[in-house]
Amino acid sequence: MNGRLSGESGRQAWWRRHRRTVAGIACCGIAVGLLTGYQRGGLAQVLPPAPAAVCPLLRPELLALLVPGHGTATQDTDRDDETLSAWCVVERPKDDGEDASLVVGVINVGRAAGADPAARAHRHFVGSFVLNRDRFLLDGLGDEAGYWSELGPAGRLYLTVRAGTRLVHVQYRNTMVGPERSREAAVLAAREVLAKL
Repeated sequence: MNGRLSGESGRQAWWRRHRRTVAGIACCGIAVGLLTGYQRGGLAQVLPPAPAAVCPLLRPELLALLVPGHGTATQDTDRDDETLSAWCVVERPKDDGEDASLVVGVINVGRAAGADPAARAHRHFVGSFVLNRDRFLLDGLGDEAGYWSELGPAGRLYLTVRAGTRLVHVQYRNTMVGPERSREAAVLAAREVLAKL
């Protein structure tokens, strides 16, 4: 006996015996295709628009106040996997023994690793703090803001503000003022940039 029913061809007999196996293989193929499509869509990397130049966002009077006797401001841009950033660097010449500098960056965050830009921006905000330094959060500045500073009275202060999918990062150092004035100066620079974005 060959397993055929009466009046059934060989092809029909084969299909009757193996239809569940074929249906299972087809379902597995569809499931793998859907999973692959979901992962590729979720892991798509989308770069954000490039931020505008940062130096024009800072008034010359503010730069003169924060970095007295500063030289020419320089601009720079940077690109990471899911971020595009623009930076303004203002430094005082170091020939008189006093040190003052201001670095302000605007970082636009895009989509990557299955997370939306706001979630990625929050991760960048959290990651901007150093583990072995005290972190101080600030209210009333963007969606979330905080700062930390290097050890020593003349250490550099690092302030990061998240506003939606954008970060404003300020690095400030001035050996002519104390830590409290450095914090106020960094907040002032961040507010100036945020107001013009």
